[in-house]
Amino acid sequence: MSSDSRTRPRAHRWWIRGATTLFLAGVVALGVTILPRGFDTDLSQIGKGKAALVFVYDPNLVVSNQQTREMDKAREILGNELRFLVADIGRPATQQFIDQHRAKSTQLLLFAADGQVLGRLQALMTAEQLVAVIEESIAPP
Repeated sequence: MSSDSRTRPRAHRWWIRGATTLFLAGVVALGVTILPRGFDTDLSQIGKGKAALVFVYDPNLVVSNQQTREMDKAREILGNELRFLVADIGRPATQQFIDQHRAKSTQLLLFAADGQVLGRLQALMTAEQLVAVIEESIAPP
């Protein structure tokens, strides 16, 4: 009987470790699936000859995921007229961008081709609203 009492706690520990590992793998997989896809995070592209829309993405807020979906739709409509960038608050370069431009989480900043800030918008904006603001702001004179 004494050998049974020794193996049970070990078996129980392995079950807990396995369940914990599966849980953590699930959390990581979920985190990867909710990150915005297809958006460049290279903020050094601002002011390099092409207008840019930068979204300050906060993965802790549902509105961030909704806004990136709307940005994706706007990108389909506008094509290559401007760069669509995401400033993920979890990156060091984003903190520098936030400080420099006094940006806030879930804010959209529209930049001219020369890097001048043309406008600040607050999420959530639909694709149609984004397209209208962008076309009005970057239209040639």
